[in-house]
Amino acid sequence: MYFVIEISMSCSGVTPATSFAVVAGYHNGVRLRANVPRLGVRKRLVMTGGTSGIGRRVVERLLIEQPQWTIVILARPSPRADELQASSHPKRLTLIDTDLASLSSTDRACDEVLRRLDLQGIDALALNAGVQIVSDNASSVDGIELSFAVNFLAHFLIVERLKWHMRTAGRIVTTSSEVHDPDAFCLMGIGRARWQDPIALADPVRSQDHIASIVDRGEARYCASKLLNIMHARHLAHELPTIGVVAFNPSVVPGTKIARDRNWLQRLGWRHVMPPFAPILPGARSLEHSSSDLLWLLTEADVQSMSGNYVDGREVQSGSKESRDWVKIARAMEVGRTLISKRLHANEFAPTQD
Repeated sequence: MYFVIEISMSCSGVTPATSFAVVAGYHNGVRLRANVPRLGVRKRLVMTGGTSGIGRRVVERLLIEQPQWTIVILARPSPRADELQASSHPKRLTLIDTDLASLSSTDRACDEVLRRLDLQGIDALALNAGVQIVSDNASSVDGIELSFAVNFLAHFLIVERLKWHMRTAGRIVTTSSEVHDPDAFCLMGIGRARWQDPIALADPVRSQDHIASIVDRGEARYCASKLLNIMHARHLAHELPTIGVVAFNPSVVPGTKIARDRNWLQRLGWRHVMPPFAPILPGARSLEHSSSDLLWLLTEADVQSMSGNYVDGREVQSGSKESRDWVKIARAMEVGRTLISKRLHANEFAPTQD
């Protein structure tokens, strides 16, 4: 919970006069304080994955430090979401009930976002939600492999619905991972993906079916979805030249919810043992570090100059060779559009009877 004190002040000698607010609060026992300008130009962030992990920390910092931002979070109802909503002013933060494992739910959420926009466009779109399923061949409401459905396809649909409502020079940041690259180092050593046609990747049985272990197969499916995220960002950068689009790698961030499907011992280590050591573990970053990088990309960075790239923290990197394969990128985008048409708009495409 935040305890916020606002004191308005005018700075003499500044033209036009600038009003400032001293905003203070507490987060996890740490006092936060910022002298922030009251800006006339309002900005809007639409975000998935904003109720936990690095996304939640970004939201918390925006609410405290940058009052010109209003935030719309697409998320399922939860105690975490309720707590976040209760800690903020209702005009600053809106939560829209969204199940990213359902295309119809995601589509309705986009309708609600557009209804609330009025004449104000979207300055930043953060596609940050993600799941990693290692316990079974899970599928979405629409019968699609769950990592593919949530990590890639739901975000593909969100962009399709909202992209023409982005402001010029706005930014889209999709959260990817170093594990999209089979050759990249990862502290956790998870199983990597083999390229398959995206139709196969969307199939809860055929996706990475060459891997016998259900755990390794689930990890590989997650890796494949992160590769698709980068491909999507590269495609969007070409499609939307006035928008900056990047794929962001937060690296390994112990303490987040990504390990929710692991066994109890792994969850214990991930949630409580590893976080204090994140700053010294190779290939890991603390939640504060990675959330600061994501906040920077969403609010400060010259994303236009990085557009179409894979950004590791704050450093532009090439990404895997496969992520730059434009034939595979085109195929992934084609499959994304086809699946949405078939699953979401089935009635529109059904043949009519005389």
